[in-house]
Amino acid sequence: MIVYDLAVLFTTALPALAHDSLLFKNLGKDVEDGTVRIYNSTKKQIFIAYDKQGDCRPETQKILEDNCVLRLSTNNCELYGRSWDTEE
Repeated sequence: MIVYDLAVLFTTALPALAHDSLLFKNLGKDVEDGTVRIYNSTKKQIFIAYDKQGDCRPETQKILEDNCVLRLSTNNCELYGRSWDTEE
C-alpha cells in the first residue's frame, strides 16, 4: 500500500500523502528506513503518524526529528489537552 501511494503521489498532481502508524507496524528496519528516505526526498507534503521513534535507526530518527511538526505525548501534550484512551 505504501509503494502504491508513493507511485500515485509521484506520478500525479496529488500534492500530499498521509500515512498512519499502522502501516509501519510490520515493516523491517531496512524497508522502514528506505520509506522514510523516500518521504524525505520529495518536495510534496507527506504526513505520517509514527510511534516507533525509539525503535528506528539513528539516521531515520534524525530525518523524523528534523521534519517533525507536531509531537503528541502524555503529561499535557495530548491533542486538545486530553488522552483519547482514558476513561473519565
